[in-house]
Amino acid sequence: MHYSSLFSSLLVLVVVLSGCTGQTLPPAHAVSPVVAMTEQPIVSGTPVIQQTILDTTWKLGWYDDTKGIWSSVISGSTITATFGDNEKVTGSGGCNKYSTDFHLGNTPMIWIRRPVESNGQCSAPTGVMHQESAFFTDLSRSQNYSISNGQLLIFDSANRRILQFDPSKN
Repeated sequence: MHYSSLFSSLLVLVVVLSGCTGQTLPPAHAVSPVVAMTEQPIVSGTPVIQQTILDTTWKLGWYDDTKGIWSSVISGSTITATFGDNEKVTGSGGCNKYSTDFHLGNTPMIWIRRPVESNGQCSAPTGVMHQESAFFTDLSRSQNYSISNGQLLIFDSANRRILQFDPSKN
């Protein structure tokens, strides 16, 4: 018997036996990192709503400074975002309040218009104006999002994480 026919026979045997285990894996597309915006099954008689991007005030913890450097929000400043049902996102950029349009496409797609920078200037904490400008730029670069471990993560077109929010504890 030649090695090639022995190898072919063993390969066929492995394929046949692996199909007989009774275990099937879900298709790769069935697993999604995005939390859907639907109700979960009823548990103990009470429906549990999964956390969504909408109607939560999110507090920024980390952002891309637009040069590829992952930076934490400057101590003493607070950046927030609240995504409303009216397709407006509002909040604080760390110095100025903002309001701009956003649109959710097929989950997990998101589009956010860059907020118009106001004339308000803040001198403290140091670097807050650069941080606000980077945040507004990152918003406009948003392409996808996910909610993972309670955090809102926003990604750019290359699927790089550019914004990381936690729910605000007002």
